[in-house]
Amino acid sequence: MSGLKKLLSIAAAAALGVSMAAVNVSALEAYEPYSYDRWGDAVPSQAGYTAEYIVDGNTIGCGAFSEPSDIYFSHDHKFYIADSKNNRIVVTDVDFNLVGIIDELEYDGKKEKLKAPAGVYVDQYTKAVYICDTENERVIKCDENGKIDRFFEKPSSELFSEELTFNPKKVITDKAGNVYVVVQSVTKGAVMYDSKGEFLGYYGANRVEATSKVLWNAFWNTISTEEQRARSVKSTPTGFTSFDIDDEGFIYTVTASREVKTDAVKKLNPKGANILETLGATETTYGDNPPAYYSLYSKESQLTDIDIGPNGEINILDFVHGRVFQYDKLANLMFIMGGQGEQLGTFRSAQALETYDNKIYVIDALKNNITVFRRTAFGEIVTKATNLYNEGFYEESYEPWKDVLKYDGNYRRAYIGIGNALFQREDYKNAMKYYKVAISRKRYNKAYEGYRNLFLKKYFSAIVVFIVVIIVFVIVYKRLKATGRLGKKRRRRL
Repeated sequence: MSGLKKLLSIAAAAALGVSMAAVNVSALEAYEPYSYDRWGDAVPSQAGYTAEYIVDGNTIGCGAFSEPSDIYFSHDHKFYIADSKNNRIVVTDVDFNLVGIIDELEYDGKKEKLKAPAGVYVDQYTKAVYICDTENERVIKCDENGKIDRFFEKPSSELFSEELTFNPKKVITDKAGNVYVVVQSVTKGAVMYDSKGEFLGYYGANRVEATSKVLWNAFWNTISTEEQRARSVKSTPTGFTSFDIDDEGFIYTVTASREVKTDAVKKLNPKGANILETLGATETTYGDNPPAYYSLYSKESQLTDIDIGPNGEINILDFVHGRVFQYDKLANLMFIMGGQGEQLGTFRSAQALETYDNKIYVIDALKNNITVFRRTAFGEIVTKATNLYNEGFYEESYEPWKDVLKYDGNYRRAYIGIGNALFQREDYKNAMKYYKVAISRKRYNKAYEGYRNLFLKKYFSAIVVFIVVIIVFVIVYKRLKATGRLGKKRRRRL
């Protein structure tokens, strides 16, 4: 216990020192950086990212934005910005110098105009630009000069109801050239086409959440008549809001509905199965844990966009609170940034986000600008430690995790990371101490087993000899007692 008390004292001292250092960092932010501790409670933290500057249409040189809705960074280092109400796509270089504007397109010798484009995507293999031409009810595939190759329009199929409006919001493609479209009115998953524009069906539909209302309807349907069942409200899944695809071809989806918990964030393989389930990450609370920290308790997070970073980080945008939540590729929370307001780093209507290198870019549809966040020194250390840890280099991550605790003594995963490094060294006793601080029971039990086995291995011979001596003593004692010799010797002495 004395060792654990010493460890806790060191952690508390480190946290106090960090809190003093954090004042300088936090003072630069218009919001209070925070994270969640091992009990799920919100605690002050160091800033993993800091808001550096904003960019708007006038800065770029294309004229003011009007309700921009999407931003995409292509593999040839260009930003594509869907300037929705201006009916155009603005293209810039990495430093936001104007490269071009896509607003008037050409198809078969005719001019085509965009109408409130909501999403944009660039295929890294073909360099084709895909635009969700929302109010024209189509997705356009064109080159960077606006020459249209083909349209992806409302499917003529029994699988797609004629009553549904085709209002595409987001679009991505895979390595095979298949096109996936988030249609706002569709709840069956992404609308999927092949490279030639043929409708293939739906991909990655959410499940129906087992709410009390759904369970009641299911019970009612078992006892009601066919006529009553025909009039009853059917339970349907909630359609996801946005998605992104990583370099390995896995598609990540995010759903904004507050009723959705299990499928709020998914990582889908080509078959549409959620990989995050195998990682045990389906129980992760994405966005703020209730009650939310530094926000009105009555408001829950509403996840509106998702982007996968260069190291597999899962970046999620919360529309309600104007915050970005960054998780590592195993869905462990890393950083929280942003908030509601007028100052730099806060938002009035956060719509979309994108990442490049060590920066995060967030579009505000009401401020008509883009906020640029840069990773801090603390963020760099956490990212380094996290990447080493997730790649299985536990011992190599030991020193970076120790540095993390110098910045933030509340950072739970640092304790787990140090514990894992000590575990790899077979220093199970000290590993147990860090796992105990982190309240990681499974890891603690595993370290305890290792400590017990190491103890037995070290003292096995001595233990065996001791047991044999005890057994021999007991046997001799019983035989002497049975033959009466032990009693005779005692009487002779008397």
